[in-house]
Amino acid sequence: MSRRRIGRAAAATTGAAAALLPSLAAAQEGAGRSLDAPDDAMGTVLATAGAVAALFLVASIGYLYMRIRGLEWGFQEKELPPEPGSGGHH
Repeated sequence: MSRRRIGRAAAATTGAAAALLPSLAAAQEGAGRSLDAPDDAMGTVLATAGAVAALFLVASIGYLYMRIRGLEWGFQEKELPPEPGSGGHH
């Protein structure tokens, strides 16, 4: 295993441990201080998931429409140099 991989694995392990510390501390304090989820929390979660799915659907339809109609704009493509003798400037 290379040093770079070992370093990345150590960093990932350290990050995961640091991310778990607050939840471990909260678990030690007990559940008495935390707020319970409201009764309509599941409805809110489902509505949010539905809205995100609808957004992805609209974006996908727009992308497919653009591809089918050939409306791509090559703004990031490199410009080809002008052909010799065409009178184009660099």
